[in-house]
Amino acid sequence: MAHEKNYTLRILHISDLHERGPRETESWRRQRVLGATWEHNLEAFTAAGPIDLVCFTGDAADWGKPGEYAAATAFFHAVLKKLSLPPERFFLVPGNHDIDRGLHLAEWQKLRETFSQMDGLTLSRWLRGSGKPPPGADTGWLEPVLARQAAYRQWLTELGREALLPEHHAHGRVGYHVCLDFPSLPFPIHITGLDTAWLAGDEHDAQKLWLTDDQIMLHATDKKGNKFPGLRLVLCHHPLWDLADHAAAKNLLAEHADLLLRGHLHNAVLERSDDPDRGLVELAAGCLYEGHHADHYPNGCQLITLQLDGQGRPISVEPWFRAWSERGHWHDDDSRYKQSHQGRLLWPLAQAIARIDPSSNPYDFNRPALPPNFVGRVALMDSLIQALEEGSSVSLVGDRCIGKMSVLKNFEQKARTMARTVVLLRGEGPEAASLSAFVAAITGKACADCADPAADRLAAWVDRVDLPGLPPVLLLDEAEIFLRKFEYRFFERLRGLLDRLCLVLATHQPIDLVFEQLGRGSPFDNKLRIEWLGLLEPAAAEQLVRRGEGKLDGEDQALMRRWAGHHPYFLQLLGYRLAEARRHGKSREWAVDQARSNAYPRLRQLWKTLRDKDKQALRNVATGGFPSTNSVLRLRGLLDENGRLFGEVLRQWLEEEDEA
Repeated sequence: MAHEKNYTLRILHISDLHERGPRETESWRRQRVLGATWEHNLEAFTAAGPIDLVCFTGDAADWGKPGEYAAATAFFHAVLKKLSLPPERFFLVPGNHDIDRGLHLAEWQKLRETFSQMDGLTLSRWLRGSGKPPPGADTGWLEPVLARQAAYRQWLTELGREALLPEHHAHGRVGYHVCLDFPSLPFPIHITGLDTAWLAGDEHDAQKLWLTDDQIMLHATDKKGNKFPGLRLVLCHHPLWDLADHAAAKNLLAEHADLLLRGHLHNAVLERSDDPDRGLVELAAGCLYEGHHADHYPNGCQLITLQLDGQGRPISVEPWFRAWSERGHWHDDDSRYKQSHQGRLLWPLAQAIARIDPSSNPYDFNRPALPPNFVGRVALMDSLIQALEEGSSVSLVGDRCIGKMSVLKNFEQKARTMARTVVLLRGEGPEAASLSAFVAAITGKACADCADPAADRLAAWVDRVDLPGLPPVLLLDEAEIFLRKFEYRFFERLRGLLDRLCLVLATHQPIDLVFEQLGRGSPFDNKLRIEWLGLLEPAAAEQLVRRGEGKLDGEDQALMRRWAGHHPYFLQLLGYRLAEARRHGKSREWAVDQARSNAYPRLRQLWKTLRDKDKQALRNVATGGFPSTNSVLRLRGLLDENGRLFGEVLRQWLEEEDEA
């Protein structure tokens, strides 16, 4: 059989130009970054081969004012001319800086306040024009809010890209879809531009923006709702987690897009997120010109080379990262990923996320879960991202094996994609040996082993790595070890840094109780948002159960649901033992016995941390009493949302303990 031919597509991905027009007071700085040196940068790209598309993912302007777009027009026309591309090969979407916040402020405020109480389906239909206004909304609010983008939309016509205006496409109000046919490719290229910015309007947009189902599906499917053949590219400005409907949007895009290009964060990122049913590859561009730091910022861009099969499915993606140097030139950027070489990182998509090997065990109860194995915790992760956006710090409370480290590691990844400096330390690691070792693990520099010098060194590190609006992040697992071991004075000083540092303390019990046991009041009183880590959401627990499909039969899966309920550790534990039993020809009873040998010591340790009244409440439920209303046990994941024991394993252990 002849080997199927592969095809190549090369895309210049740029974002965040922030043109200021008449307000530009330091034109020489912008010219230094985007003048002759930028042309040399483009020449470096084209020396490797012709570029097929230019994709710009938002923030052409700075305040969304008409006068800002003239300079943007000149810039983009010069780019297309340098690359020998017609305007038809240029695609762009609006960003939050393409919104004129001074227009229709009253309507915007009312609409966004109303949307916070609205379900996604009602909003999606109303925005599309096929549904009635939701309760509390006025029909006269929507058009003025969309009109805040008037200068951007007028500019599309002046730019020669009137074809991208929403009124020419299926939705009519936001977004577009264009199909391109390349003579050299045996498949079409579908480009969907999504408007994540239409509801933007202040510095607290995160979790308040809406993409809507209809905007996605009317542009990412044909008239009958079928998926498009060929390569499917999607452009938007904001990361999906900035959207109020991010979970729904991510699921739909994972099913209908091969590659998502975005901007906004001013930081170049390549990532892929997966669940057992779908996956989404995303590339975030760096910032072409960061308005405040100007030529002192590591402005960036990327050239994306896609290898495609005969149907247009991506085989690999290779971003070529280039960045601006304060010394006056653009250069290959290997600072993003340690595996990159001369700015290039080849990523075979079939291997981008390690799928579960059919010959291996699909469960692992001993290690933190990372994508694609991390499931659920949607509301908690949203709350952590919101805290990060707001500059707040968090107390994360949860028992052993409930998944604190998994949450911290996934939050660490998310925070890094948001251009934050992140340090994750463990109370069981060498960094807990002394205060000096702790500070050295964060700053890279040793200091005297006492409170004030350590705090001074930490404060100097914060000053060094802090960027405006992007404070560093310090994550501490098993934090009670640090709290008990280090001087109280150090934590008083640490409290004073919380306006410039995002701190997440993961502990087994509330922090005020830790300090109470030390005979002190908590220095973090009223400074930390408290988040409890309990059971998984039902859908996430079911994902864990179904991870064993192909290895476990229906009775095995039903046993997991009864025995472990929605508890992540005990689900993984029993699933692992059942898979081992099937692999080695053992019985289901053998698997349960093996799981008990791990489960019972964990439960025994946990039992010692409970108050007498909590122990009695569990016994009452276990012996057939009414469901308990004990909120502490529910927060800790020992009782489910209905006030029942989380699973059979806990009931069995309680029976055996009472008999003993």
